[in-house]
Amino acid sequence: MMVSNRKIRVVFVTSSDFKIKENQVFMSECLLNDGTPVTDLFDFDIRQVPIKEVLEVDINAMVMAEVTKAYSEIRVPCIVEHAGLIFEGHDSYPGGLTKPMWNALRDRFITETGSAGRKVTARAVVAYCDGKAVRTFVGETPGHLANAPRGSREFYWDTVFIPSEAKGAAKNKTYAEIVDDPTLGLLYKMKEFSQSTRAMVKFLEYRRKEEPTLWPWKP
Repeated sequence: MMVSNRKIRVVFVTSSDFKIKENQVFMSECLLNDGTPVTDLFDFDIRQVPIKEVLEVDINAMVMAEVTKAYSEIRVPCIVEHAGLIFEGHDSYPGGLTKPMWNALRDRFITETGSAGRKVTARAVVAYCDGKAVRTFVGETPGHLANAPRGSREFYWDTVFIPSEAKGAAKNKTYAEIVDDPTLGLLYKMKEFSQSTRAMVKFLEYRRKEEPTLWPWKP
């Protein structure tokens, strides 16, 4: 168990401005499973180190390869995170290929893949490398795809993914529309639905129980 009163450092390797913004919200507003605010126990150290993404349909395999590369660059325990869509009836597709498919097709993603209204799972995987082993933590959110992109926040497939758990003002809205809505916003998406939040909380719950690291926090 952690015996120090100091916060636990988490080195997060990402070059995405969207992920950095979401991490700021996660840090300041989100809770661990027992209701403890994340900010009470953890400090995130964002490292914008360019790591070439590995093209793998299996997101788990993809992030394991990426975090190994990240660790080899910075030589401190670190995490990477990646998310993608899993079509109903598939174990992993398009998974890690969702991002390059979206980059190529953009607003034609739905029509080109014939996926309007299709049930999907938004899956995020956080991979942690401490120099000795790589561990992964998965978060998932069920939903379906809109008939066409909706909303202004163009964070990949946020404009087409509709979480099935949404109720009230969020019902039948895409992630992007939820963020656009002033009565909901990014905080609501992060706290109520985000697959990335769910994966990150699993990682932090592991991290708070882990034996003290050889690399203590240095402000």
